[in-house]
Amino acid sequence: MSFIMWIAITILIAVCLFLVFRIKTLQTEMSEYRHSDKLKSALIKALAREIRTPLHSVSGLAEIISKEGLYLSKSEKKTISDQILFNARLISTLLDEVNIYSEDGSSGHHLEDERFSPYKLCQSCIDANFSNVKEGVRLSYVYKSGEDLFVSSDRHIVELVLNKLVVCACKFTPKGEVGVGYEYEKNTRRLTFFVQDTGVGIPEERKKSIFKWFDAPDAQVEETEFDLSVAQRLAEKVGGYLRLDESFTEGTRMEFVLPVR
Repeated sequence: MSFIMWIAITILIAVCLFLVFRIKTLQTEMSEYRHSDKLKSALIKALAREIRTPLHSVSGLAEIISKEGLYLSKSEKKTISDQILFNARLISTLLDEVNIYSEDGSSGHHLEDERFSPYKLCQSCIDANFSNVKEGVRLSYVYKSGEDLFVSSDRHIVELVLNKLVVCACKFTPKGEVGVGYEYEKNTRRLTFFVQDTGVGIPEERKKSIFKWFDAPDAQVEETEFDLSVAQRLAEKVGGYLRLDESFTEGTRMEFVLPVR
């Protein structure tokens, strides 16, 4: 075989190897694109589902205040106004999530330091979720720390994460109660919100994956698990994290640990 033939064969083999490599690269890129596209679709569906809750609440409040001859006291007007504002902020933050998980992640909600009362934030989430509890279930504040505490963090995102935990607890508590509260460790300046319930609990085989960001968004994933994985990512945005208190045996207790200033 001539030298030129050897060169031609070598070039042909190199070209074939390059084509094989390029095809595999394209397959990988297409797979990642489909994965990313499915993940975004799953997230958008989850957000659309969540937006219905505050919209339903605002719609109900609008029906109340539109009734002819209805008299409302100052405190009732303030309660309705606070609930409308809470739901408006919730819708705004849900829309921000779309940008938070956009491709570059640089747009959307910018973190802001705001001084707020954890007690009032808990009460706000409780007030917004009375319509979500099942008949006969009690939704209330659980006293653990002083009510005069004020801390600094991004209140907007903290409120959304806590509200997601309350919604999930209400969904799986057919009887008994759902309790919301917080504990503050002064030495470490660490705030821990908690949502505990007397519901059905979490199966043992799912406990390790409830906060995991799913690698297979096209799988049949429980809506609540997807919501919790989104909540975990939001918690991480403000330097915190979610965890399951496995020592709580009367139902489920979720904790949102947050460093504050």
